[in-house]
Amino acid sequence: MSKNIRITEPSPEMMGKIIQARKAIAEQKPRYIKCPYCQHNSIVVYEDTRGHVETKCKKCGKITVFDVLNMRRIRVKF
Repeated sequence: MSKNIRITEPSPEMMGKIIQARKAIAEQKPRYIKCPYCQHNSIVVYEDTRGHVETKCKKCGKITVFDVLNMRRIRVKF
C-alpha cells in the first residue's frame, strides 16, 4: 500500500534561499547529534546553528528537543 505524496518544486525565491544556505555552510564542519534514546544520528548541526530544534528520530520514533548551543559532546572517561 502506498500513499499519494504530492511533491512540488520550490518557488524560485525559495530555491534562492536554499542555494544561499548551502553556500553558507560549505566551509563549516557538520556535527551530528545523536538520539538520547537509541544513539542513532538524529540531526546535523553546523557551527552557526543556534537555539532550540525539535526532531523525531527516524529509527526509534522518539521526539526530542535539543538546545543546540549547549549540546556539547559528552566525553566518556575510561
